[in-house]
Amino acid sequence: MRGGANLPIMKRSTIAVLVAVYMVLGVVAVAPFASWILTYGCGAEDDRLAASLAALGILDAHPAGATPQEGRSSSCENDDRITTVVQTYRASGPRAELLSFYREAAIRDGWTPPPEDDGEGVGCFTKSVGGRTVELSVWIPEAIGEEHADDYDVDVSSSPEGGGWC
Repeated sequence: MRGGANLPIMKRSTIAVLVAVYMVLGVVAVAPFASWILTYGCGAEDDRLAASLAALGILDAHPAGATPQEGRSSSCENDDRITTVVQTYRASGPRAELLSFYREAAIRDGWTPPPEDDGEGVGCFTKSVGGRTVELSVWIPEAIGEEHADDYDVDVSSSPEGGGWC
């Protein structure tokens, strides 16, 4: 009988061990997912990056006839954590003159054109800022006759690892 009296205790201890094993396995299986959830998206580091990008002088450069519109805006894309700072201007001159102005200003400021550069636009210029690759582009909408069709954007982007949208 003595062996039989211990049987319920063995079952309880076996169940306790199995529960403990399942809990450990559950934590091990869930931990990476929980870590991803807790670190997913943009945060304070990206806010600091946006502040440093907003201070870049190239965002202040503009032809004499262009006027800044509102303040700078910034955004951070959650999946890739790419931070972009944009300054919008209203142009008064031809598109070709704008691109020529920004191309010269960017090169003077130490920005490097991409290897496949055609010598005409300002897209995907890069510069190392604080050991991080930052990308510059000037976006001029193709639409003519729409409200604010003379507006264009100068934007810089980067990520914690360096590099932006190019």
